[in-house]
Amino acid sequence: MKKYYFNSDLRFSVKEEKNSENLKANQIRVRMRNCGICGSDIHYYLHGENGGRKIMEPLMLGHEAVGEILEAGSNQDIFKKDDRISINPALYCYKCNFCKIKKFNLCENVLFFGSAAKIPHTQGAFREQIIVDKSQCHLIDTSTTFEEAAFAEPLAVALHATSFIKKKNNQNILIAGCGPIGLLLLKILIQQTDEKNIFVIDINNNVLNAAKKIGNINTVNIKDNLNFLKDHENYFDISYEASGNINSINNLIDMSKRGSNIIQVGNMPGGLIKINYNKIMTKELKIQGSYRFSEEFDIAVKKINNKEFNFKDILTHKFKLEDCDEAMKIASDKNKSIKVQVFN
Repeated sequence: MKKYYFNSDLRFSVKEEKNSENLKANQIRVRMRNCGICGSDIHYYLHGENGGRKIMEPLMLGHEAVGEILEAGSNQDIFKKDDRISINPALYCYKCNFCKIKKFNLCENVLFFGSAAKIPHTQGAFREQIIVDKSQCHLIDTSTTFEEAAFAEPLAVALHATSFIKKKNNQNILIAGCGPIGLLLLKILIQQTDEKNIFVIDINNNVLNAAKKIGNINTVNIKDNLNFLKDHENYFDISYEASGNINSINNLIDMSKRGSNIIQVGNMPGGLIKINYNKIMTKELKIQGSYRFSEEFDIAVKKINNKEFNFKDILTHKFKLEDCDEAMKIASDKNKSIKVQVFN
């Protein structure tokens, strides 16, 4: 069985290992079929760290995974061989105070695929087979493609971000950054509010053109239209920061109405950043962090099975698992790609 590790020297290595690990009663052995490349994977690939979490030992990337069951442990009666599943990359402890109140994304002991947050690192899905806990498995319909099902994790992230505020009519909504998460936010928000009141900003025409195809919304390249920020001061009721750019949050503070809301869903660099705290105070802004997802993963899988979203306008490239290095290079170039998946 081949496993594709990313190392602290920012290079991939391939290890051939025997499939000798025995299943525990509550575990499932899965053949990995498709796995999306996330912005966090790209951070590790380009910089050897993500949000201050540095790669200290070989790390398998990949957490947007789907596959087919090869073998199921004895302590379950739901899953069977050949079932097609989407895999929740988070294994929760179900014991800490946050798990007890179902805020699973804040679990104090979570193990998350492809993460350098802990030593030893939690290995991801860039491999031919993977063993997961039954609690991480969600059945996908036979009519759902593996390409579609691999969007469950990023869709869950976007669903969580949109869960904090109830939308009202005629509210002006801004999405800053339209990578995969920003575009998924857009798809959800179009279902919830009048699309003519939604603005999407970015500095890349490739992703802005994708946003235009999703709905009749307002798209702005703020690199080419520097006056947009000034012309829209105190304009937006709800803003979603999905770029992870350290300057973006201050732009959103300027463009937010008094008493409005900012949702931070983009993955910021580790460490301190400068923000205009005086404007947060005097405008009584509410800045809400949105981290991963809680119970939204199951909701995302159901929505995908129900064909509520089309992902063809986001998925731009697919590579064989053995070509994961090339896949990462393309995924890192936003002039060429939006969402990239590897398949096995």
